[in-house]
Amino acid sequence: MSTFMSALLNTLMGMGTVFCVLIVISLIISLFKYIPSLERKIKNFSFRKKSSLEAEQSQNEAKKVPKRPVLEEEEELVDDGELVAVIMAAIAASSGGAVSADRLVVRSIKRVRNRR
Repeated sequence: MSTFMSALLNTLMGMGTVFCVLIVISLIISLFKYIPSLERKIKNFSFRKKSSLEAEQSQNEAKKVPKRPVLEEEEELVDDGELVAVIMAAIAASSGGAVSADRLVVRSIKRVRNRR
């Protein structure tokens, strides 16, 4: 076989492989339209299964253990002195040393809504 024939066969083999892979990829992409309906079916099936399990568990728990009031934990707040110190340090750092920390007075702290 000549060099030309082997080069031609290599080219045809490479182009054929690429063409076959492109066909497979297009078939996979064409199946994407069925994915949302499959997701809904799976979600509904798992939701029914979970809801029936939760109903059985709640019935079993209601029979076994009397309900007790749930105690809510209070949120741990930062000490106001620490908060004032952090705010004053941030103001002093942002002013670039133009204002000394001795001259700053924090009178009130108000939360500002995010404007973005």
